[in-house]
Amino acid sequence: MTTGKSEKEQTDVSRRRFLKIGAGVVVVAAAGAAGYYYLTQPPSGPPTTTTTEATTGLPPTTLPPTTSAMAPENIEWGIWSWGVELVNANAKIFNANNPDVNLAVTDLGGAYTTALYTRYQAGNPPDIHYSTPDVSYFLQYKKWLADIEDIAPQATKYLDDMYPGVRQFHINPFTKKLHGLCYWLGPIVLAYNASHIKQAGFDAPPKTYDELAEQMLAIKKKGITDFPTGATWSWGFAYLWYNIMIGNVDPTTTAHYLFDENYNPIFNDKGTPFFDAVKWFLDRVYVDKTISPGIREYDESGITTALGSGTVSFALAFADYDVAAANASTMKQTGNIKIAMNPGTGYATFHAATYNISKHCTDRGKSAQDAVWKAMEFAGGKTTNAKSDYDNGKFFVCKKLLDTYGVTSAYKAVNEDPTSIATMEKLGMNTDVLMQQYQKLSSITYWDPAQTPWWGDWFSSPSSEAGGRVMPKFEALMTKATKPSDNDILAFLNDIANDWNTSKKAAGW
Repeated sequence: MTTGKSEKEQTDVSRRRFLKIGAGVVVVAAAGAAGYYYLTQPPSGPPTTTTTEATTGLPPTTLPPTTSAMAPENIEWGIWSWGVELVNANAKIFNANNPDVNLAVTDLGGAYTTALYTRYQAGNPPDIHYSTPDVSYFLQYKKWLADIEDIAPQATKYLDDMYPGVRQFHINPFTKKLHGLCYWLGPIVLAYNASHIKQAGFDAPPKTYDELAEQMLAIKKKGITDFPTGATWSWGFAYLWYNIMIGNVDPTTTAHYLFDENYNPIFNDKGTPFFDAVKWFLDRVYVDKTISPGIREYDESGITTALGSGTVSFALAFADYDVAAANASTMKQTGNIKIAMNPGTGYATFHAATYNISKHCTDRGKSAQDAVWKAMEFAGGKTTNAKSDYDNGKFFVCKKLLDTYGVTSAYKAVNEDPTSIATMEKLGMNTDVLMQQYQKLSSITYWDPAQTPWWGDWFSSPSSEAGGRVMPKFEALMTKATKPSDNDILAFLNDIANDWNTSKKAAGW
């Protein structure tokens, strides 16, 4: 069934849907418990009869039909509830060009993580699926995931295509092998309103966190905004603290910020990066009053709306793709929202998702292994006509995600393609700075020294809107009647350190 529209018409419609923000909704399609909130209703996608990726236009195939004497290998692709039509369209392209594989898409629903873990526990997980960092780690810890390197050693070539700071993220911390390919990856940035800082007398965004505090205070005194800074407080909570810490302390000079090699807390003392970050933040709340305690109410949609409407001038822990929504034509501040380098060292953390494969799949034997590798390389690697082709192929699916939504990638070739740059610029993303930020990304959030099975429950899960136990404890400190003293901050840090040690002991570590 075709749409009856040209590829250009379909692309235009998709982008209009992408940029359309109505009925009070900015970022509307949630990836359930996986915690990702994107910028659009799922698009109509390409014509379902398309069977070749030779061009961006995806014309109907002219390839001769291929027959196979053997029944195709069935591969189940588990996804969260976003872009379902687009994923199904991609699966049809793959199946039409790979008759020896039947790739079937399963939407695991709103409670993605719960559904995924339930399937694993029952012994019938999807063959290939999306994983956020904490999900990958938990499944690796349980030995439920297979490393893609074990069934396709050539997959390690993709590490050379990635930005240096993100390569480590794709390595299984237990086996030191490549565990999967990139679904998407983007910096967690400081976003700012260029008009607001100009009105306050500044020519450029802040270069350090102290300069950020200075600009925030100047904006408040000018009456431009009451509380100049907000944040992605929901799933961005952990990233916020790591961005401040690595902005102040160069991640190339230290291996750890919160824990030592034995997973013992090292943050509960004066002068540690976490102590200094907490103190800086609380001074903005209690002394400068440039951050409201109400910051705890911001989810991803809320902070994107606040930034785009001009309610705040800065947004901490902001996903790079949300800049497009904040600059949408229906937003009051359209065109003014920019990406800044993380203040200080310039290094920033990132949010990411990978394609992972279940050991349940690879245990079925060589046929299943070959089939799931073909599916993974199509979705997260280079292909020609939906067939594996590392040497001469294109990052077809990754590039389509960027061209349609502005969703960026771990792969340099995807982000830095001139057509990708043009797409992002049209969406209001200042790519000159974004590409600089890609050169200074750090995996430290995931390797400090590594995540643990209880990390998300303790700190806050990047795969969930629900914060961990650290978040409410900090919020209690942030909403005290009087400014917390250094001893109050130390008491908070000792409390969460004890909580960590209790979880560690309960896990038998």
